[in-house]
Amino acid sequence: MKPILHFLAILLWPFMFSFVQAQTPEPAPLPSFFDFLYAQQDSMPVLELKTDWSKLVRKKMDMEYQSAVLGFTHEDGRNIALDVQIKARGNMRKQVCFYPPLKVKLPKKQLGALGFSNYNDLKMVLQCRTGSRDEEWIVKEWFIYQLYECISPAALRTQLVRINAVQDEKARGALYAFLLEYEDEMAARLKAKVVKQGVVGFGVLDRDAYVKMCFFQYMIANTDWSVPNRHNLEFIMTPPQTSIVPIAYDFDYSGLINTSYAVPYEALPIKSVTDRHFLGVNVTLEEAMEARRHFLSKKEEVMQRCHNFNLLEERSKKMLVRFISDFFDIIQDEKFVKRTFVTAR
Repeated sequence: MKPILHFLAILLWPFMFSFVQAQTPEPAPLPSFFDFLYAQQDSMPVLELKTDWSKLVRKKMDMEYQSAVLGFTHEDGRNIALDVQIKARGNMRKQVCFYPPLKVKLPKKQLGALGFSNYNDLKMVLQCRTGSRDEEWIVKEWFIYQLYECISPAALRTQLVRINAVQDEKARGALYAFLLEYEDEMAARLKAKVVKQGVVGFGVLDRDAYVKMCFFQYMIANTDWSVPNRHNLEFIMTPPQTSIVPIAYDFDYSGLINTSYAVPYEALPIKSVTDRHFLGVNVTLEEAMEARRHFLSKKEEVMQRCHNFNLLEERSKKMLVRFISDFFDIIQDEKFVKRTFVTAR
C-alpha cells in the first residue's frame, strides 16, 4: 500500500504545488523611494542636497554626473544620507534657468537596506532662480500635475519638496522643487509599457486619452508639446490594448504659469502664451462633446482644488482660479466647442 501512496504523491506533486502557488497571495511590492515621499501629500518633505553647486551650475550644459549626498528623514525618525549621482537634464529650461532640472541616480544597495525597491531614478525640477516669482512658478507647475491627476488616471505623479542646498558644509539657501516620477516606475504602476522609440502617428493613439489630453493642454493654455516630435509627452501602451496613451509633462511654458521666458511658437496664431489655442488633430464632434462632458463632470473637484491651493499669495491664487474658471465657462458654450475643438474635416 505504501509504495502506491508514494507513487501517487510523486505523480500528483506538480499539481499540488501549482495549487499551493495559486492559493498563496503574491507579496506586496516594495515601495520605491518616490512612493515614500509621495505618500507625504499632507506635508512638504524637506531634503538636503550636498554637492558642488557652483560646478553644477557652471557645467550644466555638459550634463555629466557629479557626486552628491541626498539627506532625508525616514519615517522612523532617522536622518538618512544617500550617496547619489546628479546631472543636469532637459532642454530649454537648463539654458534659461540658473538652476537646471536634475536627474538623480539613487544607490540601489542603500535603497534595499532601507526597505525600498530598486527603482533608483528620480527627476528633480528646481525653481528657476532664487526669488518669490520663481517660487510661484515652480509651485504652480507642481499644481498643474495635481490637476492632471484629477483629469486622467494616466499621469505622472509629483511631490513638492523643499531642498536645503549645502556646499562644503555651508548652507547655500533653500529652494522649492518637485520630484517627478520616472516613466518606468509610472508604467509599472499602471501595468503598462513605455513606448520609448519610433514615430508615434495619430492613428495609433487612444483617441479618448488623446482628446482629453488636448483639452487639458487648452485648459492651462499650453502649446509647448507635439505628438510627432515626442515633445513633452510620454507614451505608454497597456497590453493587450495596442493603442498608445499620451501623457503630458513639462508645463513651464503654459499660460497658467506665464514664466518670463515663455513665448509661443512663431507659427501659432497667438501672441502670448496666456492666449489659449487648441492643438488637437482630427477631433470629431462626438470626441469633443465626450471630452466636454468629462471635464464638466470634473469641474467641482478641479475648482475646489484651485480654491484650496494655499501656496500662492492671495492675488496670484485669485488669478489662477479665474484662469481655470474661464475655461469651464468656455466649454459650457456648445457652439464655441463645435467651432474651436472640432478639427476633423
